[in-house]
Amino acid sequence: MWLFLFLGLAAAFNNPPGVDIWCGKAYQSTNASFEPGGWLDSPARSAVPLLDLKVRPRMNLYAPGDDKGSFIVDAEISYIHGEPLETEGHGCQGLHIEISVEGAQLHLKHSVTVNTSSNELEFPLQGLAPRFEPYRVNLKANRQDGSRVYTATTELYRLPERTDGGSITKLDSLYGGLLVQDSTKDSSWSSLLPYSYYVSWDGWLEKSLSNVQRFKDQGYNIIHVVPNAGLANEAFNFTEFDTFLDKCDEIGLWVMYDMRWTYQNLSSVRYQVDLLKTHKSMLLWYTGDEPDGHGDPLNATKITYDLIKSLDPWHPVSLCLNCYNFYYEEYSSGADIVLSDVYPIAVNTSWSTVYDTVCNTTYGCCGCDDCHGDMEDISTRLDIWTEYQSWLGRGPKTFWGVPMAFGNQSYWTRFPTAAEEVTMTMLNLNHNAKGIVMWDYPTSSELSNITSKLSRVLASDEVARFLLGASTVPLSVTGHSKMDVSGWKVGNRMLISILSLQTPSWSSSVSIELPAGACAVKEVLWGSGEWELDAGGLVKKGGHALETDIIVVEFDRAIPLDHFETTE
Repeated sequence: MWLFLFLGLAAAFNNPPGVDIWCGKAYQSTNASFEPGGWLDSPARSAVPLLDLKVRPRMNLYAPGDDKGSFIVDAEISYIHGEPLETEGHGCQGLHIEISVEGAQLHLKHSVTVNTSSNELEFPLQGLAPRFEPYRVNLKANRQDGSRVYTATTELYRLPERTDGGSITKLDSLYGGLLVQDSTKDSSWSSLLPYSYYVSWDGWLEKSLSNVQRFKDQGYNIIHVVPNAGLANEAFNFTEFDTFLDKCDEIGLWVMYDMRWTYQNLSSVRYQVDLLKTHKSMLLWYTGDEPDGHGDPLNATKITYDLIKSLDPWHPVSLCLNCYNFYYEEYSSGADIVLSDVYPIAVNTSWSTVYDTVCNTTYGCCGCDDCHGDMEDISTRLDIWTEYQSWLGRGPKTFWGVPMAFGNQSYWTRFPTAAEEVTMTMLNLNHNAKGIVMWDYPTSSELSNITSKLSRVLASDEVARFLLGASTVPLSVTGHSKMDVSGWKVGNRMLISILSLQTPSWSSSVSIELPAGACAVKEVLWGSGEWELDAGGLVKKGGHALETDIIVVEFDRAIPLDHFETTE
């Protein structure tokens, strides 16, 4: 029997007694509409430009074997956060910055330019003794004329060596990706782009240990196991689950561990983390599954996050949010990684087919909160969450996508097609998602086949090198009003993901703008391979419904970063 410990949790909120809510909204036909609250709005704008100075470590943690680290310094001009820039012609001015680390002999001096971001400043780690407590980092910046001083702070973790055989997962704050070590080979770090499913434990995995190998053989590099709510502990039979983890350790399948039914039970969380954290295959923890939809206590995710970090500082914590704009700040504060599960296929987003009510910003539940029922719901959600982070004045948050891989139930009248599945996945990645975990497995044979095929591309080291080693940059398109294109440049090559979001085929001539110097379509990773280069970029005439192309373009020189800064 679990000992229930809910210290410090907020009381139930928002809804009148006896009224069921989702995303803060009443949805039963017997209940009236009311204002949900929890809406995050853009802060008031300053009348003068502000210097929004920030500093953060590039990695959320450094290990004893690391010999150097780096700080990321942003010195952007903002009208909602920062201190006044009291000078004319504030752009392109230099800032003299000094970075010091309390309790360590580390003092850095550099220069950065006003209205720049992602300035990376390397530093040696030898002077920082490994410890569990964070180092406090202080940044002081002076304008070149010496008229004003600006400051910022952050924390830096250099953790002790693990002595229990467990793994370490790093989170890159510059590009948002995960880095892992393969203990069976060497101690070097490699980027991991998760591509997988939520997988039913009692519905499939538990039935046969050979299913674990079968899943791995389909090309997926992690597995997210959905716990058995039917058990008394609302988690797993841990004797069976330990055997499953041993198998994952053996075959090199990373595990995303789910505590959706128990994350508010802190005694249970402590037991599970302490029991499982030493497995080599442990990649990250997952706490709340749609806590915003359920209306969980606002501080629940953060309380559990703090507990997990105290027990296991070596792995990130994730959760999945379902709502468009309902207490985003509070719920997202309990995770390093936030997943978005927007399901826009075969769904009526204005009228609830389950509850026979209208759906709008203050009432109803249609399966996709404040959606329009098209592919753009996916990109809109990730884009608005990125904007929320800027409104909150915080550093970037890593987002993952949860494409829909189910159907014929509740709000959704059918499964997605293979083309829709690929489009949903790539649309998440085009809008800066750094991992994909589809809901759910087992799925239809059509989707199982297409996602296994796509896994050979997305789980490859080559694609991870681009998606997790460069900024996501939208590319301009002419000749097609519903085409979504993004690129990632590394050296003299660019990975380009091209999506036609319209369902009819198209016959127009389409052009995608590229930087100067593109000289060859070097590789076609997915799609028809019909895109060609001309003087302005990529060109193609006509295409089919929901067409997806993933290609690598080579340039005759390294692509200048300032091209992308102006494009964005």
